[in-house]
Amino acid sequence: MIILEYFYWQFIEVPKKIVKVFANLIWFGYNFFSVEYCLKTLFNPWRKIAWSYNKGFCLKDHIETFTSNAVSRVMGFLMRVFIVLAWIIYELIIIVLGIALMVFWILLPIIGILGLCISFDLL
Repeated sequence: MIILEYFYWQFIEVPKKIVKVFANLIWFGYNFFSVEYCLKTLFNPWRKIAWSYNKGFCLKDHIETFTSNAVSRVMGFLMRVFIVLAWIIYELIIIVLGIALMVFWILLPIIGILGLCISFDLL
């Protein structure tokens, strides 16, 4: 009876907990990097830095303001793209680590038995 409980724990209970932990890590990364917000505000100026146009028409002032606002938007775009890329890299690392841990956990009894067999052979 205890062997059945062990197998249930080894192959059912703990893998469920591993999946839950890594699902929480994936959700954490999504919230930590504010992916939804970054995608919604992808083309907004960086840190809401924007210049307003002067009243009246002066070509030099309009070009300067337009250029400054364009640079601020490009900086905002680049920063948000890098944040989303960092999130993707984080998620890939978490997924790879989760799969590796799950495979290791499933193979752990076999590794233990092989270790015992090899150690007895060496004696």
